[in-house]
Amino acid sequence: MATFGELQERVAMLVMDDSLEAMLSSLINQGVNEIAGGMQSALGDWTTPPLPDLFTIGTVDTSTSVAYVNMPTNFQRDLQLVVRSTGQEVNIANSFIEFTETYPALDKTGIISEAAEQGGKFYYQGIPSVSESVTLHYYRRPVDMVDNDDTPDGIPLHLQFSLLVNYAAWKAYEFIEDGIEGETPNTQKYMGLFLSALRTLELSVPYDNRGLMLR
Repeated sequence: MATFGELQERVAMLVMDDSLEAMLSSLINQGVNEIAGGMQSALGDWTTPPLPDLFTIGTVDTSTSVAYVNMPTNFQRDLQLVVRSTGQEVNIANSFIEFTETYPALDKTGIISEAAEQGGKFYYQGIPSVSESVTLHYYRRPVDMVDNDDTPDGIPLHLQFSLLVNYAAWKAYEFIEDGIEGETPNTQKYMGLFLSALRTLELSVPYDNRGLMLR
């Protein structure tokens, strides 16, 4: 398993610019968050799937006056399942547009029968007269690495070095080579190595997770 300290050392060996030390640390965490949050697929015209290890379950308490509340603070992407306190599953709309077309005023009251996530908020219709605790399945935001012995949250062990070292080197050289006329060889090199590792990651993700991004 790669540690934050080891990742920083490897990136520093590739970039060899002491003035960028703080940036390199930030770029490694940025890479974890971008991969977890979804990037342009290396396999086709869609977004990369969520990382299975970041799946989690949380709860929210509904309002009695408006049709939305904030999602849990660690929410990052892909609301998967909504269950009422009674154990009844709630339908998740295929899109927020579809949801608002069905409920344009968002003022239906009563039992929650349909829900959607948009902009970090959990929307529901109807609005219950008594606040209800609703259970949500989703993918959480990865925890940033801070200490040298911290490890990348959610990134598969076998791809931690190839994904994060090449991502950080790629982004660092984008900064270093910015404004250079003609080719930017180091930017292109490490971007290519990162995308190759990203392709391997996508192929290693279970098919049911990949299918989420093709709806």
